[in-house]
Amino acid sequence: MILKLWTLVLLLGISVSGFSQDYVDPEHRQLMMKIDEGVVLMNQGEYNRADSYFQEVLTAIDIIPAELCFYFGKNSYHLKKYKQSIDWLNKYIEIKGTTGQFFDQAREYLSLSETDFLAQQRNATPRSVQPDKAKPQQIDCNTTPFVLCPICKGSGVIIEQGALGSAIYRTCPYSDGSGRMTCENYQKYARGELSTIVSP
Repeated sequence: MILKLWTLVLLLGISVSGFSQDYVDPEHRQLMMKIDEGVVLMNQGEYNRADSYFQEVLTAIDIIPAELCFYFGKNSYHLKKYKQSIDWLNKYIEIKGTTGQFFDQAREYLSLSETDFLAQQRNATPRSVQPDKAKPQQIDCNTTPFVLCPICKGSGVIIEQGALGSAIYRTCPYSDGSGRMTCENYQKYARGELSTIVSP
């Protein structure tokens, strides 16, 4: 089935992201081909089938490509899994920042997901809430040495409430002057191993 779909992609000249072309290892290349095929299905409106391809890769892969975060987030929006969509689109933006290839689309789908998630929450009962795929935690530090700092949101400043309700501004100790966090510290943060208590 996978071979037939891939043959159809090649015959029709459908544009895909081309992840598989960048990998020499056969096992890794096969996983990247599944991403390519999932993108084709998503673009054809086959969101459930695309989801199964993306989920299969997420289960098997150790380090998640940033682009997969975007594709999975976008596809999750179409499946009305808004919280899942928000998590993964935010992760893409954290990893790639404003210069990522899909930044504009990610921001657009993030806004849509947040709006629809709030509406869904107002109408939802506890039984209707479905568990979402776990948040992505691992990224490839070799290709992405820095990410947007999730603590200061890339501003480089942490704002705290003072004793009299006034705002206290502190330089973020977790990011550099550009609001970036090192990939290593981000991995610790994602695992809950990075202390985020700022001393006065």
